[in-house]
Amino acid sequence: MKNANVPSAVKSQANADDIDLFWILKVLWRGKFIVAFTAFVGFTLGGYYAFRVAVPIYPATALLVMETERQNVVNLQSVVAENLISGNVRDTGKINTEMLVIRSRSMMKKLVDHLDLMNDPKYNPNLREAVVEEEKSFLQDFSLRKFVWGLFSDAKPQEKIVLTNEQVQEGLISRLNGFFALSPVERTFAFQITARSTDRAEAVRMANGLAAVYIQDGIDQKFDVTEKASEWLSQKAAELKAEIDADENRLREFQDSTDLVSAENLVALNRQLKDMRQRLSLYQEDIDRVNVQMELAKLALAEQDIEKLRAFATRPAYAALAPILGNTRWDLTDIHTSLDRRMQDLKVESISATQKLQGLSISEQALKQQVERQSSDLLKLRQLEGQLQANGLLYESFITRLKEITLQQGLFAPTTRLLSEATPRRATSPRRSVIMMLTLLMGIGAGIGILFIREIMNNAFRAPEELEDYTNLRVLGVVPKLKVKTRKDVLTYTQDHPTSAFSESVNNLRTSILLADIEKEPQVIMITSSTPAEGKTSVSLSLAQNMSGLGKKVLLMECDIRKRIFSEYFDVGSYPGFVSLMMGTAELEDCLIKPMENGPHIISGDKTSSNATDVFSSQKFIDLLARLREEYDYIIIDTPPVLAVPDARVIARHADSIVYSVLWDGTTKSELRAGLNMLESVGTPVDGLILNMVDVKKVKKYGYSGNYGYYYGKNSYYTAD
Repeated sequence: MKNANVPSAVKSQANADDIDLFWILKVLWRGKFIVAFTAFVGFTLGGYYAFRVAVPIYPATALLVMETERQNVVNLQSVVAENLISGNVRDTGKINTEMLVIRSRSMMKKLVDHLDLMNDPKYNPNLREAVVEEEKSFLQDFSLRKFVWGLFSDAKPQEKIVLTNEQVQEGLISRLNGFFALSPVERTFAFQITARSTDRAEAVRMANGLAAVYIQDGIDQKFDVTEKASEWLSQKAAELKAEIDADENRLREFQDSTDLVSAENLVALNRQLKDMRQRLSLYQEDIDRVNVQMELAKLALAEQDIEKLRAFATRPAYAALAPILGNTRWDLTDIHTSLDRRMQDLKVESISATQKLQGLSISEQALKQQVERQSSDLLKLRQLEGQLQANGLLYESFITRLKEITLQQGLFAPTTRLLSEATPRRATSPRRSVIMMLTLLMGIGAGIGILFIREIMNNAFRAPEELEDYTNLRVLGVVPKLKVKTRKDVLTYTQDHPTSAFSESVNNLRTSILLADIEKEPQVIMITSSTPAEGKTSVSLSLAQNMSGLGKKVLLMECDIRKRIFSEYFDVGSYPGFVSLMMGTAELEDCLIKPMENGPHIISGDKTSSNATDVFSSQKFIDLLARLREEYDYIIIDTPPVLAVPDARVIARHADSIVYSVLWDGTTKSELRAGLNMLESVGTPVDGLILNMVDVKKVKKYGYSGNYGYYYGKNSYYTAD
């Protein structure tokens, strides 16, 4: 029975790479008990860890609020006063800055000192080890491992490292940060200090201790700043007092050394100087006038024409000489005589005016110098007085600030206030419900992972669906593992246990083979496998026994003449094999083995010197099969494995139906692929597959039990054997 339309024996790689969601669901459903078990284990371990192993962590939270308004007792406007008020919160960044201050090593050191942690054995390993050493006995200190190591090792034991107090303190300060968590309260000027410890009371002590240290540190900082400011102000006040004394001495000495009476005298001198300068101007004008008249007189004397001289008298410039020039009774000589006398008078007048001008100029210069000197002295006096007054005002201001600081030192309030002290609270860690839920999910994930890893790493077949999906061939039957003491019991098993799962599976296999081709029922059925020990011989025997129960003549031929394994199932004795029958050295009746009444006839293989492949390729073998077809209704041929020898490929050309046995959870995909391809290469494709020797217990373990009910039922009596 050859079917030319049978699909390829193995799926294409493209289809194998596709993601099959239905396959994923099937894998999960098959492994539901494994997933449930891993989930239970994860849940149990999570509960054990949460309730027995995990150490409870108790939180304690102290709430602090920063003052946003100053409580100014006095108005300090200087830079020093601005430094004194460090608690003014101008923006939310101040809170973050303060939280950094709280986490600083200096603050942790103050906490160590405040709580006296260096004298606490829980935090000082030196003290803890000392206590342990005192409590140890000889037996407690004895270590078998150290003793054995000392016997076989020449190395000297390392001396115990003892940490100094400074090293212990530094390590403690570094670890303390892990005790605390700081967090601002949204949209407020408050923040929280949370301490976590395995001891409820210790968490409260830590949180309140750090809050107290931080608040006290703020007050101490203010006192330090005010103390420094007070010292600075005292020093500056003393320096200013010394400058004031020096200014007073300089002012006194200056007043003693100057002739200045007052500022009013300087005003009078300035007025006198102004009057003197006006007189000088008048004298100068007189001199200029006289000089002009003298020049005019000289010009007039230079003229010899009397009419022309008289004409000069009408000019404005000669108005002073008009009485002389305009006298008509005088002749030229008289005019010259009068002009000479006038010239002499003008010279005398000029000399007198010049002398007065010179004397007045000398007085003006002396008065000017006196005014300048008095002005400079008055300016210096005012500078000295101003400097003295400014230093005096600054001195008074410093004294006032010093008094204000002294007063404020007794009125300091902390810039951060403890709004709520830390109180004992319930443990927040471990979160048992979360841990158990996570471990449950991890258990489920681990179970799913195990399932898919098992499926990915599985290179064999555990379900008929897997076999069909991989090969695109029909699975004709699923045969469970046969439980017999010896191989001789195989033939009688189905007769003795007709309702067993094995018997029912063989019934199903027989029906599937006979109905595979409705038009033509197969007569010669070849059963083969990829490798030895895949159960094909047991299936062949059981199938032959089952078919003989239909009232048909059935012949089972052993064509594995190399191993001749039928001798382990039957007492072949001196029965000749089919080779002898084929060669004509024995008769058919002499070769037939009839182990039971109304059972199948069996022809074993016999030893031959010829090559087995040549035997099955010969015309005699073909003639033998033709002869046997006339004698029997069904001929079942048990062949060698396909991958072992080429015999099965040669015999397959003469068979009506080729049934391929696949060992459950044993035959690898590569072996099956190679065997099917070898049969296809000679034009003899396989008609169907048998999933053989199924271990029912392991099937349930792997989660495939539901997949086999279609093939051999689910009732308990099917699997009783």
